[in-house]
Amino acid sequence: MPKNLLQKLINDEKKINKKLYTAGSYWDYKNSKAAHQIIKKGIKNFRGVNVGIGSSFADSVVLDIRNELNTFGRIAGSLFSLPFLKKIFNKQLIVTNRHIQQNLKNLSIVYQNNTDVLSLLKKYKFENTTDFGCIKKMNLENKEYSIHYLNMADRIDQLSNKFDFKMINSFFEIGGGFGSNIHFMLTNFPQIRKIIYLDIVPNIYIGTEYLRHHYGKNVKDYLNYSNEKRISFSKDNNLEIICIPPWEIEKLDVEIDHFHNAASFVEMPEHVIKNYCKYIKKFNTKHISLVSYDKYNLETTLKPELLNSFFDNSLNVEWKDVLIKDYKRKYIYLTSR
Repeated sequence: MPKNLLQKLINDEKKINKKLYTAGSYWDYKNSKAAHQIIKKGIKNFRGVNVGIGSSFADSVVLDIRNELNTFGRIAGSLFSLPFLKKIFNKQLIVTNRHIQQNLKNLSIVYQNNTDVLSLLKKYKFENTTDFGCIKKMNLENKEYSIHYLNMADRIDQLSNKFDFKMINSFFEIGGGFGSNIHFMLTNFPQIRKIIYLDIVPNIYIGTEYLRHHYGKNVKDYLNYSNEKRISFSKDNNLEIICIPPWEIEKLDVEIDHFHNAASFVEMPEHVIKNYCKYIKKFNTKHISLVSYDKYNLETTLKPELLNSFFDNSLNVEWKDVLIKDYKRKYIYLTSR
């Protein structure tokens, strides 16, 4: 099924409204490269160093630049397969890997000794957060914790000052990374039973398989809905995670308690954001939370404060420090009142 799902997504993406439902300039190159890497290497270790699948949306690390290249880059990169150049390049990979491993060790020490991190560990549950080859992690009392999940927990903790997540039943996320946020939410707020997870191709494939790994038959993928005219939640209280590519939003017939987007809205063309917002309103969405980052590049991303204009300037806007304050980075939080 997984290979059939990926191929179906790739094939059907060629037939839809590309202006609204395919990747913008920020993601186009990354997605093409990721699809090649998925087909070539699979997703078993997509959170590691040896594949170029999760760049920019997963917690993987780049070791070999050739994994980050598209067709012409791979042709040029094949020169490093020549015996003399291969020998030099492989030695460079050894040196680079040593630096990466040292950096990861230092990162782990920073998180292990941070009081805010320890507070989050007491407040929230972290279960099976390092599957699929995660290397950005820390070990505490013989248990491994994904650093990505810790950062995500801090964002949810900040949002919990605005929303009572224990009171929501349905959750809709656009651009959910590889499904980790939904996994964390369900671990800590198990009363959430109905979820829509939407992302571009091939990211939605990775997120679908990641969530299927954790929730099995409760995950319904594009193959379940591609021939349907309408997508809605079942009328029971069973956990239901509906994973769809962007163009399927037109079929949704749902009501949503909480909509969430982290970072990806600012990486979309404005007309794409407007289209999504049209549906968010259509679904009678009760609460909205958006999160984005500082030090953005205006050539590829929107100024994050501008996201408020897509919601009739009705959102609260706050900048807050990231989890490890010594890094001197900030996230912006836009939340419904």
